[in-house]
Amino acid sequence: MTSAGGGVRFLIVDDDESIHLFLQVILAPYGECATASTGDRAVEMFVEARDNGQPFDVVLMDILMPGMDGHQASELMRAKEQEDGVAEADSFKLAMITCMVDDTSIDKAFFNARASVYIVKPLDRHKVISELKEHGII
Repeated sequence: MTSAGGGVRFLIVDDDESIHLFLQVILAPYGECATASTGDRAVEMFVEARDNGQPFDVVLMDILMPGMDGHQASELMRAKEQEDGVAEADSFKLAMITCMVDDTSIDKAFFNARASVYIVKPLDRHKVISELKEHGII
């Protein structure tokens, strides 16, 4: 899935700026990266991008963040796509990137937010790229 410019549009959502920098560096060869530090801001950016005709192709979402968590933000993004009439096959790919490994978090990620992949921190360049490639995200 690529945007009109040919590259993938990534939205990186994490309250840790070192994660933003790490993911921007490793994902830059694959497309354009935007970042948000809160779930609220991520949803705003997601809606703005959709409304401007430049939707994000991939959202990399942390779960634990102050205010709105990653589960809530992902579900609101999915609701926006549904409201816009986006077919499930054309919806954004969701990669949960988190330290949460409990069954409830994993179930919510896959079943409620329809995550494509669940990557557990600490992040490793090879692990992130191979997981994204394995799941057809890049």
